[in-house]
Amino acid sequence: MKIKNEIFEIRGARINGANPLPAFRKRKFNVSNTSPDFPEYLKEGLAHLSKPLPYLVQDRYSRKREPMKLKSFVLENEYLIARFLPEYGGRLHSLYDKKQKRDLLFTNPVIQPGNLAIRNAWLSGGIEWNIGNFGHTYTTCSTVYSAILTAPDGNEFLRIYEFERNKSIFWQVDFHLPDGSPYLISHVKMINPFNRNTTTYWWSNIAVPTDEHTRVLASNRSIISFVKDGMQYDTLPKVSAFENTDVTYPNNAPYAFDYFIQKNEDGESTWEAAAYDDGVVFFERSTAPLYYKKLFCWGNTDSGRHWQEFLSDGPGTGYYAELQAGIAPSQLHDKLLPKNSKYEWTQVFGGMKLDEKNLFGDYNAACDYFDSALNSLLTADGINALNEKLLPLAEIPVKEENIITRGTGFGALEIMRMEIDKDGTAPTSMLFPADNISGEEEAFLTLLKTGRLPKTDPREIPVSYMTSPKWIKRLRAAAEKEDASWNELLHYGIAVYEYQNTEVYLNESFDERESAEQTRIATEAFKASLSRKQNAWALRNLAILASDNDDKVAAEEYYDKALLIEGVFDDYALASEYLDFLVKAEKFEKAYRIFETLPEDLKARDRIRITVSKAAIKTRQFAFVEEFLNEEHYDIQEGETTPTDVWFEYSAIKLMEKDGVKDPDRDTFNEYIDRAWDECPPDPKIDFRMVKAKNKKYRI
Repeated sequence: MKIKNEIFEIRGARINGANPLPAFRKRKFNVSNTSPDFPEYLKEGLAHLSKPLPYLVQDRYSRKREPMKLKSFVLENEYLIARFLPEYGGRLHSLYDKKQKRDLLFTNPVIQPGNLAIRNAWLSGGIEWNIGNFGHTYTTCSTVYSAILTAPDGNEFLRIYEFERNKSIFWQVDFHLPDGSPYLISHVKMINPFNRNTTTYWWSNIAVPTDEHTRVLASNRSIISFVKDGMQYDTLPKVSAFENTDVTYPNNAPYAFDYFIQKNEDGESTWEAAAYDDGVVFFERSTAPLYYKKLFCWGNTDSGRHWQEFLSDGPGTGYYAELQAGIAPSQLHDKLLPKNSKYEWTQVFGGMKLDEKNLFGDYNAACDYFDSALNSLLTADGINALNEKLLPLAEIPVKEENIITRGTGFGALEIMRMEIDKDGTAPTSMLFPADNISGEEEAFLTLLKTGRLPKTDPREIPVSYMTSPKWIKRLRAAAEKEDASWNELLHYGIAVYEYQNTEVYLNESFDERESAEQTRIATEAFKASLSRKQNAWALRNLAILASDNDDKVAAEEYYDKALLIEGVFDDYALASEYLDFLVKAEKFEKAYRIFETLPEDLKARDRIRITVSKAAIKTRQFAFVEEFLNEEHYDIQEGETTPTDVWFEYSAIKLMEKDGVKDPDRDTFNEYIDRAWDECPPDPKIDFRMVKAKNKKYRI
């Protein structure tokens, strides 16, 4: 088989740059409550935390679509056509079944980023390869390395790969579609080449088209579901959250909902499938340790449909559910990747035509029927044998001439550091050319070579950070120099404050005394940075540290000082963040007053307008409110309800005016809010609620 390297034309909204502010992690992780009968062994490693750094947040996009020409790779045989987009994390954009003459995946007709990932920007559709932390991964909207390699039998295969900076893990995925294969084959390898443990996660995220008849089948019926008081251990086809509802039909859920399907026995191959009323079934099957499956659906609500249309090409488009496969019991779990070790597995994707009468009756019978059909195509022994065959192919080294697209230069930089520190062995199956080190990495290349960061002007907008403990010692050495620059002190403070012990499960990693010491050192570093040269970046970071320690007064003072620094409005990020701080502190008048002083281009930013809308409704700036409620938004975060919150409050005010109610007390005002919920439905274009129940913000 030969791989086609093609230009793929599609309409889309481009991502133009990133937010320069370091998005610090929360100081403490999140742990979900569990029901009394929740299995004890499933509590191990149960904690989650969204952690963007050292990556920058990708929030620079809009809904203005234009023709785009993207690089793509096409694998094709007599059964399937698979198209990959290396500029979007190596995403499998489409998987076309030539026998059934249909797409097996939800294939998005546009490129439309939305605020649903760790770094903000995310796309719906296809299959996404997620590594690292809780949430859609760091590279989902970034270019990764891609290479075309040749197996000993002469067949070409595609490899995508990168160095994951948050947990310092090298990863690769090989894709094979040899002649005669009725399924696309992927083989994943995650490598920890260092002499210390780390934690990680992986989930393949598969978007499948849905309608009211779509049904999800799986190799196990035991699931982790989510109920009011936390996590529940349930059994399909029903869950405790929804009485008398068969949740194997994604469109049955009354709102956005997900559950995690548990593994069978250790070492056993597991599968998940989406069945359609014409008998066509999409399936995926995997080897250990990719045991665990999941369903996410948007639910049967107008706002759930709106979300899907919002991420696609408008009404009538974008309807999908996500089938996921992971290496831990849920996305809320950590997975330990021991020192000097790797995880490796095979996963296949395909379709088949079966008798629809056997897919939509009793759930256990339907799953057993499909299991038998799948085993006629690929047994558990068969996929395990396939995995063994692919192991040596995954070791084939990438050469310079094999590389088609390049990711960042941080992999090359890390390998240089490893060689200097004699720390770990670089994987031989991946090549990170040193000449790929460019703008984002250059300052740290200088640090590696000279022990110092380059001198910069504080008005320059930062392009990258380093937060790995492997680099902290170098940043510390530079910061401790008598002539340390403002920039060296700034970067040292950021790295120290962000440090988190990833050698143990997240729920074991927090230490109150260590956190206090990190805060002390970072505070001193940022203040020393200011003593060298006044800069908005250190003032902003001091505001974050003060806010994290519940000193809102000091935080506000630091933000106020930052806004006086020359060039602070060269980028909108700082103004946006400060407005959000003021609104959360209920300083609505000040927030709106600052908003009015901003340059016009900053005033027009969607995130700023979303934030200020909450101040505008409180300060009775109704002209702004009415304008806001008629705008199309693009930076709405998953689970965010600001537009409808403002709508209901504004509707309540108008209802009170109609009834002649003036100066209502809190109880009266809340009564009118309740009336507005019942009597004043919002315009669907501003309705992003994932749950329609009153006073409930996010799922269940």
